Amino acid sequence: MLRSGLYLALAALCLFGRQAQAAEKVTYAVTTSNISVGHAAQSSIPLTEGYWKSQGLDVEVIGLSGATAGIQQVASGQVDFATVGPDALLVARAKGIKVKAVYTYARRSIYRIVVPEGDGVKSLADMKGKTLGVPDMSAGSVPYARAALSAAGVDPRDGVKWLSVGIGGQAANALRQRQVDGWAAWDTVIASLENNGFKFRYIDPPWVDEIPGNVMIAREDTIEKRPDLVVKVARGIAESSVFGLANPDGALRNHWRMYPDTKPATQNDESFRQARHIFDSRFKLTQIEPGVRWGENIPAQWKRMADISIEEGLIPKNFDVGAAYTNQFIPEINAFDQGKIEAAAKSSNW
Repeated sequence: MLRSGLYLALAALCLFGRQAQAAEKVTYAVTTSNISVGHAAQSSIPLTEGYWKSQGLDVEVIGLSGATAGIQQVASGQVDFATVGPDALLVARAKGIKVKAVYTYARRSIYRIVVPEGDGVKSLADMKGKTLGVPDMSAGSVPYARAALSAAGVDPRDGVKWLSVGIGGQAANALRQRQVDGWAAWDTVIASLENNGFKFRYIDPPWVDEIPGNVMIAREDTIEKRPDLVVKVARGIAESSVFGLANPDGALRNHWRMYPDTKPATQNDESFRQARHIFDSRFKLTQIEPGVRWGENIPAQWKRMADISIEEGLIPKNFDVGAAYTNQFIPEINAFDQGKIEAAAKSSNW
């Protein structure tokens, strides 16, 4: 009996070892080097709450500089999934790159164009002959800004000057020293400068809320051969979005623990308010509309994005926008108990 029990114990240990080793390694890229609290649903929440781990995944979250880098890394197989701007994805598809959107993360554009509130620039048309700063020329805010300027009658090629000014302190210095008249960037980094005292006027085109803002992409062969993997990764993000919206303060504190570099040096009510401003700038865009499921791609938004890109000459007139995204995984991605996650979030000790 003793020997039999020993064999059973050893067998159980071996089985446990195999199960522990069975976690599938996945690389997920957030296409910014600044993984701030606004990106918690794609990083700290699914990792610490175990949404990916519970599905047998060992996910490494990395930061990449720009949508172009994200698309290239996914296309080459160096990264399994990434979130990018839909405009950059359409351009990549037009070039024959076999990647596709499987999940819309931000429901409206994350890109915005801002100018100092007290300056004379009050509209996109006023940017003619001015200098527009961008994080870098590969950033997703660049094609957005080109289309926005063109729609306002400003030639994006020779009607404005372009200057790479980075984000954070670099961008702040460029704005303070009047090296640039405006800045085309994304929600979380703009919110960060607002926290540092900048008062901005937003000068966006009328269609800013008519296009998808940020999408998760995968290679076509991954979509075809590993649909289960697509569902698991995307479902973890959907669950994390629910958690973050239900308990933003807790999600914020948890993100600081996982990414201590994002934690303010001085912690008080004001620093917490500022962190919430960054958090809310992105999470408010993830909130789904009534009747829409988590991650669902809306054809009208994609068509609007394609029409804008065609007008700019970024993609051909006969471009098949429907081939750039899929909703085939949306029912399975949404196969979770949202109420249960909301309750867990509200009772979390984060």
